[in-house]
Amino acid sequence: MLVYSNLENISTDALLHTFNASFSDYLVKMQLTKEQLERKLMADSIDLKLSAGAYENGKLVGFILHGINKVGNEKIAYNAGTGVIPAKRGHNLTGKMYRYILPFLEKEGVTKCILEVLEKNLPALKTYKAIGYQLKRELVCFKGIPKITGIKGKRIDIHEIKHIDWQEVTSFWDWTPSWQNSIIAMQNLGEHNKIVGIYLKDKLVAYISYNPLNNRIAQFAVHKSHRRKGYGKALFKYVFNVHKAEMSVINIDIDSSSTITFLGSIGLFPYIYQYEMEKNLRSDVLL
Repeated sequence: MLVYSNLENISTDALLHTFNASFSDYLVKMQLTKEQLERKLMADSIDLKLSAGAYENGKLVGFILHGINKVGNEKIAYNAGTGVIPAKRGHNLTGKMYRYILPFLEKEGVTKCILEVLEKNLPALKTYKAIGYQLKRELVCFKGIPKITGIKGKRIDIHEIKHIDWQEVTSFWDWTPSWQNSIIAMQNLGEHNKIVGIYLKDKLVAYISYNPLNNRIAQFAVHKSHRRKGYGKALFKYVFNVHKAEMSVINIDIDSSSTITFLGSIGLFPYIYQYEMEKNLRSDVLL
């Protein structure tokens, strides 16, 4: 018999086992170490009390991880991962876990749920639409070994940034980062995330934020008055030269043609397309 509960009392080891089992045959390879899972829980602001679990004979067989944060005037629940072990699929466990957890989210004042789902994951798309999620925007992920050209002879000094003025750099943006790359996520990671930048006359004009463990770029932007000067290329070259490993950039807004063109110009290529979806919480749309 299946029992539904939150994940408040789940051990990290038990969650890790079910997480990796659930994603063992996923469209994109995703197997985490304990350290990586702990960092994900921290970065994504996961609240295990407001996350859902499906248990059979005391064993976790399905889960929904929810990150909770205030964004503007709304309290948002971010689905940082939904998983069901292969043997228990086909029984609408995702829908049943949502049915269990949604009233608790509403009670805590959550007004909106958001998530990302692979465009190719048609069963998940169907499930989320049935739950009441709607498409918000399309996202694309890039990876590859950068091939940086066109900045020879230029001296561009790059400095590590210990304390960045996030309010200032939002003016550099052409689009808003997804939850995993948000300012809150960067603050949650603290020293585990590195930020370097370029200054002109003591004024920041470009920056890049990245995870040195996997060379994943969380954010990068150049001041709108200082573009096409090689600063973006210099930042990517700097990160690559430090670690000499494949780089990735996830969840680029597909409508940002300038960002996509830039990433292609330095040799990165798209490998994942996702939808960002959202659901407004109203009692009349509960399953």
